[in-house]
Amino acid sequence: MKVFAHRGASGDYPENTILAFDKALTFDIYGIELDVHKSKDGHLVIIHDEDIQRTFKGKGLVVDYTLSELKKFNCRKFEFIENLDCKIPTLREVFELIKDTDIILNIEAKTDLIHYDIEQDIIDIIKEYNFEKKVLISSFNHKCIKIFKELDNNLKYGALYYSEKDYSSEANVVEHAKKLGVYSINISKDLVTKEIVDLAHENGLKVFVYTINSPILMRKMIEYNVDGIFSDYPDLTNEIRKKY
Repeated sequence: MKVFAHRGASGDYPENTILAFDKALTFDIYGIELDVHKSKDGHLVIIHDEDIQRTFKGKGLVVDYTLSELKKFNCRKFEFIENLDCKIPTLREVFELIKDTDIILNIEAKTDLIHYDIEQDIIDIIKEYNFEKKVLISSFNHKCIKIFKELDNNLKYGALYYSEKDYSSEANVVEHAKKLGVYSINISKDLVTKEIVDLAHENGLKVFVYTINSPILMRKMIEYNVDGIFSDYPDLTNEIRKKY
């Protein structure tokens, strides 16, 4: 079972920051998951929410600030307020961090609420770094995935699913993903079952499950034979894996 550090080692460090990503690299992981938005001046920036206020000392939408303005906001977690590695990073900064590693990067395009026309920008930087084999692009916005595939069908794509309504047009999540033509289903822990995992594998789909943070769920995912999980605690996941 492969382990993605969810937003970096976000259980112990501020999510989606260079510090969280750098700490994640110290563990035996397969990949790092992160979230990409677009700044007012067209930079690809790493932050989960459309609004900055939950994670940074400021307020407003990411899309309403330039990169230089976004960089001025301090991390909301008290003990990391002055840490320069806890600013809002760019996707380029993360690429620089992992370029000499074997780490796979799961790039979640955050186009659920705001569509930034982000697809070509992400593809361009992937090709600039020759990272075609190092990335998995995912999104809850399945129209976004279709746009990506129209631009470049050779990259790997994962369709994100949170609830049954995300695949309600089909009999099950596997049938929905097959029609999208994706590499993996990135599915919530509430949707995953052993039957779905087996069906996905029978149809050539990988199964990655989020967000798995408890030992009980980690053991269950191993028993389900999922291909990988997203966890805020990659070091804890490795402890559980070693016992299997």
